[in-house]
Amino acid sequence: ENGCRVTLVDAGDPSAAMTTPSGKPFEPGMRGFWKDYPNINALGDELNIEDPYTEFTESSFFGPFGLECTAPVFSGAPELPSPLGQVFASFDRFKRLPVADRVTIAG
Repeated sequence: ENGCRVTLVDAGDPSAAMTTPSGKPFEPGMRGFWKDYPNINALGDELNIEDPYTEFTESSFFGPFGLECTAPVFSGAPELPSPLGQVFASFDRFKRLPVADRVTIAG
C-alpha cells in the first residue's frame, strides 16, 4: 500500500515444535498481538477479523534450573504509581532473583 517491502525473519518454523539438545520443547521468543497496537487493529479491520483477541495470559520464563519468573498481567490489576505498581505486581514472581537485585526495580 505504501511501497514498502516487508520481510519476516523468525528463529524457526512457528508451526513446528523446537527442542533443546536434551529434547525439551521451547518457544524461540515471544509471539503475540497486544490490544494496544493500532497497526494490528487496523490490519484486523481491513481483513474483517472480528474480536481477534483472547484474554491476557501470563508468560513464564525458564532458565537452566527451572522457572525464573512469571510475568504479571497488568490489565485489571490495581493502578498504583510507578514503581509501586511494578513492585506490587511482580515481587513474588521472581523465583531465583536475590532480594538485593529485586529492590533495584525502585530505581
